[in-house]
Formats: sequence, C-alpha cells, structure tokens
Amino acid sequence: MDKGRSIFISAGEQSGDMHGSSLMHELNKLAPVTFYGLGGDMMAAEGLVTLAHINDLAATGIKEVAKKYFYFKSVLKKCVNKIYEIDPPAVVLIDYPGFNLRLAKEIRENYNGKIIYYISPQVWAWHEKRVLMIKKLIDKMIVVFPFEVEFYKQYEIEAEYAGHPLVKRIGDFLKTTVKNPDAVIPEVQKLITLLPGSRNDEVKHHLPVLIDTIKMLRKDFKIKLFISRAQTVKKELLKGILKEENEFEIIESNLYQHIYESDLVMTKAGTSTMECSLIGTPFLLFYKTYPLNYYMLKPLVKISNIGIINILSGKNLVREFIQKDFNKESLYREAKKILTDKDYQKELRESLKSVWNILGTEDSAYNAAKSIYQFALS
Repeated sequence: MDKGRSIFISAGEQSGDMHGSSLMHELNKLAPVTFYGLGGDMMAAEGLVTLAHINDLAATGIKEVAKKYFYFKSVLKKCVNKIYEIDPPAVVLIDYPGFNLRLAKEIRENYNGKIIYYISPQVWAWHEKRVLMIKKLIDKMIVVFPFEVEFYKQYEIEAEYAGHPLVKRIGDFLKTTVKNPDAVIPEVQKLITLLPGSRNDEVKHHLPVLIDTIKMLRKDFKIKLFISRAQTVKKELLKGILKEENEFEIIESNLYQHIYESDLVMTKAGTSTMECSLIGTPFLLFYKTYPLNYYMLKPLVKISNIGIINILSGKNLVREFIQKDFNKESLYREAKKILTDKDYQKELRESLKSVWNILGTEDSAYNAAKSIYQFALS
C-alpha cells in the first residue's frame, strides 16, 4: 500500500470510538494510512481527521433524531463530499446503522472502492429489512458474534467472524489487574457501580430511578457508590439529577477497574453488559425510552431478550428490566438478592464465564485489519 493512502472510517458512538481506535492502530501497523471520518477522542489519538465528533452525534429515539435532522444532514453531506474528494480504497463503517447505512446508500452509485462493515448492526434482533440494504450496499461484513456468520449466509451476504473486540481488551486487563487495596471494604459495606448510558436521554430516563433504588438499598447496606459518566453525557445533566444525592463519586476513567471491584453493577443494555460479563461481576441490566419509541419499535423486535449474554447463551442468565419493569421496587429486589444471596452470586459468576467459551480468544482488531487490508488495500 502506498504511503499517504486514505481510509474513510465512520463511528458514531462511544463504543464505536473505542473499537475504531483499535482497528486504526492495527491497520497502521500494516502500512501508513491517513484516516478521515467520524469518531471520538480515542480515534483522534490514532490520527483520525475528524469531520464530526461522537459527542455531537449522540441521539436516541425519534424525537431527538428529528431535532437534529438538519445537523445530521449536513454531516452526511460533508462525509459524502470527503469520500468523493479522497477516493479511498475502503470505507469502513462501525455499527451506528441509522447513519452509516444512509451514508453507504448515498455513495454506493458513484464510489468504486470497497464498503466494509465492521461490527454489524443487530439486524438479527430487529429491523431485518435492513439486511436487504446491507446485501445491496455492503461489500463485506466483518462480524463480532459467531452466529452472525450463519445469519448473513442465509441472505448470501459475505460475512467473516473476527472475534469480539472486547475479548482481547478485557483479557489483557484481567491478566494485569489486582484489586485496589482502598477498595477492600468491610463486609457490611457494598461497592456498587451505575452505568446509566452514554447518551443524555438515556441518563435522563435511567439515573433518577437508579438513585431511588440506591436510597432503598442504603436502608440495608452501607454503600460506596460510583456513577460512570460517558464523554458524550453533559456534566450539567448529572449535577441536576444528583443535586440531592451526596454520597457518590463520578468516574470518567478506569471503568473496568471499578466494574472488577464492584459487588454489583447496574447497567444500561449495550456494550457495557458485555464488559460486565467478560469481567465477571454480577450485574442487572435495564433500558427505558420514550413510550412512543417503545410502542413503535416493539412490534419489530424478534427476540425476547436484549442482553447479549442472554442472547448468546439462549438462557435468562441476567435479569432484564425493560420499560415498565424498570422501577425502583423491581431493581431493589434483584439488587438485594445479588448482594445477600451468596449461592445466587456464585451461580451468576459461573454463568458469566460461559461468554468466554462462546466468543473464543480471537484478536478482533488484528483480524479485522488484516481482512480489510487483504480485501481492499493490498
């Protein structure tokens, strides 16, 4: 590959920024590349020339997307123009299907390079009609769950399993980590970490209920509480919700260490559930959105679970609290059971280990970079 060759890469969320940065790092090992596209601070640190930052791209649900319609339209136009300008041999899309599939559609007719999707949209869970778009627009799928290869094969779409990107990242973490001595606390005290979401709307829906749950738990336990703030979530939003809560610490780094040291994690459905599963900390998961969003989208959902650990195992290993089930009383009962029932704790920890057997030990970023290089750049 000639020095100075470019790749356009598009990630619109915090998890995509993390996985995109690892992919860029591995691609740069194969040959010098200039990256243009959408991403966050981690991708920028790997050399991304950023057309729009993930902090500005975060939007959940019909209402918020509609409010930002003209912004997204301008970003789309900017991306299309940049792709035509640099004419890269590869356009790499990372999850974020609402935008990325639209981008693929816009460029497909006049772009002769390869359009590659790394980390598939969860079309097997809902919006299966998007599979037909993928078949028409995407040259290669690089997937992170083994069952996705067979799923795409049904539609005669080329898909390659690279491994899950969190396997190496968390595997490396577990090899080197030890519990912080300061985190060793008396038996009567419990360490709880809250992961309310990476978008402002998610935090608005989730955090007040989580705090009410913690207030109930404080009647039974002395609690050391950590609340994760994603870079895409406004600090002022957290301050407003937490103004009457004094005993907590906001964390913006070392998330894996906090998950590892916690007795319990309460997490929004998404990438963080996989992180908790691989680290092995007992957790419960939840999700709530606007009622209109939920009732419009619910008929399109084809699976009974949203937690990836439950989907992969085919069992209800971890309790899910969705929409009306997401309330302080329900969360309190499950949280207390996890914190007090040692047999239940042990069963949860053993169950979570199964995810390692399912995903294997492949280095996803390395495998994906090699695949992209051979398919589009060599």
